Amino acid sequence: MRRAKPARRSATRLLALCGGMALGLLSPAAHGADVEYGRYLSTECTTCHGVSKAESTIPDIHGLGESHIAEVIKAYRTKALPNPVMQNVAARLGDEEIAALAAYFATAKRPK
Repeated sequence: MRRAKPARRSATRLLALCGGMALGLLSPAAHGADVEYGRYLSTECTTCHGVSKAESTIPDIHGLGESHIAEVIKAYRTKALPNPVMQNVAARLGDEEIAALAAYFATAKRPK
């Protein structure tokens, strides 16, 4: 088997790197969840979670851990957690939307 010359190997690696970077630019999932998309989607969530008080049964989800938020929403989506309202909301969300919401709420401050 013939070995490629060092210059050819470098050019091949450069093309592979550029191709990988181009794919990364086209795919937001490659860089993690899209926080701005999560902010956009959050308006329905903040209808209830943005006004929750200490004595409320509706939890404040601002600043919770990203993985925790995603796990809970997925549990509502599969109906592993009981709450018809949250099950209905979560059933309409795909994995990308859940990841974006989790990323947003993990970094979001509660509105005053």
